[in-house]
Amino acid sequence: MAGVQTVSIAQEVRTRFIRYAMSVVTGRALPDVRDGLKPVQRRILFTMYNDSNLTFDRKAAKSAQIVGDVMGRYHPHGDGAIYDAMVRLSQEWVMRVPLVHGEGNFGSVDGDPPAAYRYTEAKLSAVAGNLLGELDFETIDYRDNYAGNRREPVVLPAQFPNLLVNGTSGIAVGMATNIPPHNFAEVLKACVVLIDNPDATVAVLMEKVKGPDFPLGGKIVTDRATLRKIYETGSGSIKVQGEWKEEDLGRGKSQIVVTSIPYGVDKGELEKTIGGMIEDRKLPQLLGLSNETNDKEGLRITLELRPNTDPALVMAYLYKHTDLQKNFAYNMTALVPLEDGKTMVPRDGLSLKDILQHFLDFRFATVKRRFEYHLRVLRRRIHILEGFAVIFNALDRAIKLIRESSGKADAAEKLKAAFKLDDEQTTAVLDAQLYKIAQMEIQKILEELAEKRKEAAKIEAILASKKKLWGVIRDEFEALTARFPERRKTRMAQDEDVLEFDEEAYIVRENANVVLTRNGWLKRVGRLQSVESTRVKEGDEVVAVIPASTLDHVAFFTDDGAAYTMRVNEVPATTGHGEPITKYFKLADGAKVIAAVTTDPRFTPADVPDGGPYLLVATSAGNVLRIPVALFRTESTKAGRRFVKLDDGDKAVMAKLVGAETGVMLASAGGHLIHFSIDSVNVVSGAAKGVIGIKVEGGDTCIGGVLVGGRFDKLQLETEAGKEQEFGPGAIKVQNRGGKGEKPGVRTKFARVLPPPIELVNWDELDGKAPRKAAEGDGASA
Repeated sequence: MAGVQTVSIAQEVRTRFIRYAMSVVTGRALPDVRDGLKPVQRRILFTMYNDSNLTFDRKAAKSAQIVGDVMGRYHPHGDGAIYDAMVRLSQEWVMRVPLVHGEGNFGSVDGDPPAAYRYTEAKLSAVAGNLLGELDFETIDYRDNYAGNRREPVVLPAQFPNLLVNGTSGIAVGMATNIPPHNFAEVLKACVVLIDNPDATVAVLMEKVKGPDFPLGGKIVTDRATLRKIYETGSGSIKVQGEWKEEDLGRGKSQIVVTSIPYGVDKGELEKTIGGMIEDRKLPQLLGLSNETNDKEGLRITLELRPNTDPALVMAYLYKHTDLQKNFAYNMTALVPLEDGKTMVPRDGLSLKDILQHFLDFRFATVKRRFEYHLRVLRRRIHILEGFAVIFNALDRAIKLIRESSGKADAAEKLKAAFKLDDEQTTAVLDAQLYKIAQMEIQKILEELAEKRKEAAKIEAILASKKKLWGVIRDEFEALTARFPERRKTRMAQDEDVLEFDEEAYIVRENANVVLTRNGWLKRVGRLQSVESTRVKEGDEVVAVIPASTLDHVAFFTDDGAAYTMRVNEVPATTGHGEPITKYFKLADGAKVIAAVTTDPRFTPADVPDGGPYLLVATSAGNVLRIPVALFRTESTKAGRRFVKLDDGDKAVMAKLVGAETGVMLASAGGHLIHFSIDSVNVVSGAAKGVIGIKVEGGDTCIGGVLVGGRFDKLQLETEAGKEQEFGPGAIKVQNRGGKGEKPGVRTKFARVLPPPIELVNWDELDGKAPRKAAEGDGASA
């Protein structure tokens, strides 16, 4: 069929996606390294300057009008996107140096949205003039707008590195940018350093650019060496904290006043988070919060303290658990020009020097074009003045020729022929009123002519010397720095400013019982009169009660060989059913908790001379091992840690804390029992397969066991017939591990090992007494 072309759909999709991706990268998401703006921002500023004349010294116009002009003339991507971009350009908590002056409700640092554009007004800020002021001097190139009926600038003739001063963020296709704002004066001083010393390193430039300077203040606690690496590589993480001070309220009372917050933090959400901590008593040292922010004193979030509370401890906790401390992901990605100076391509990993050098190269070209424009204007004026000077010397003759001519065209031809003038000079003479020419004094003409020639010669000398041109740029930077002497808002923290977080300082030490049910539900209760008195879900039952203080940890061991440790204080305190353990840890599908151990030294002594205490582990394959409990005393990740290595189909069936016990009895499903010494079981330093404890053959498996020599050293078993059998230490003779053991009954087969009874701790008796050994009855094992 005519007009139909067969193409590869894969190739066509690839081609079109690449075209789309490059359009997003270059036309929407990434800023230009030269003026630091994205297309929508550039079009907003250009419209306000060129089309609406909304300079800082003019009256503001309705935002709806500005948005409509931008959308209709240059940016047909929707009014919402344009207004959002304009609002952002005006927000002083977002922009280090706002480029738009907004009047009306333009949102707030509390996260309040701006009013609709029909209610607000805007104009350019004073600083924005330094991005746009040289447009009138033919300093940059223009291109057609989307409709082809107007011309828009490719880039603005920025007089300062806006990309660094105001920063930006954006997500393109396959790349993103996140550049923090910097101090206006510091950045310009760094430009001067680079002009004077083109070989200056990033370390040298950082003597001027100390680090980011966020509009909300705060303090940067990232060390200088890390900052230098970030500025050299163009990527990294910068840690920022809010600032605070303590105020004495008298009568032993005091309060914390937060005076700044990290960049990008929603103050309203921050207050909600801290308020929730106070309400949930996660931070008992805090009594209340109030927002006292005002125009005179600036940001003030006051936190009421309990008497005799160390405010540094409270702030360390807030830095750890709220957005009062936040990491800024530095990612220096921007559009940079190729060697032709016009083609823009995305580039990541730009260093501080790269950014400044690209801007200086652009600034050099811009100032050169500005001088070339001024020189053209001067030469044109000089040319006109030279024509007036020629005419003035023979004014009567010129007037006579004009009078005798038949019209303007005839007069022009006669003047050109008589005085050797060109068209431009002749037109200027004819356009001048004769009485004004008559009144002209030749001296004034000659003085202006000499002045213009002198000025033109000065510009020619500057254009002929790179050194002089750089000198002009340098002087302009210094003048701009003096005009906008912005002081730093963000402080570079000293070592003594960094607060170390000590979690235990915020936890009230209390005795507690961690209750674990068969279905994996957890809760923390204080005193427990009986196991039967605590609430559990219907059909569920308590399998362990683990005693510990809120400052200690509890470790859970599952049959798939994983161990999970959490602080007792993090276990939900409730008289209800509690929470599923899967809320806190990522247990494998079907994994079941087989044991739980407390790390409270009153029950599980620490620093035992031989490296103990140990956990004796048995697997369904009949293997046994001893592993130090010390490996599980600290918090684990949600994924947990391994405590035993298992083959496919194998699982852990016992994990018991070894105290004074000397032996172990194991049982198999096939009805075999074995009794051997604990000392014959190897101690491992980490997860291992272990050694053979009981030999199982012909499909038989180990189902668990009991430690012998402690308070509960009777092996209680349930047979397949549902009967219970009990074997004391003397019932099975001690032999070497690794054998099949004894078979008490020819036809007896065991279904499961029955757990020992759960004994509850009497805290009143225990408090103040010396630590005692752990026992299963204390809930040391599930």
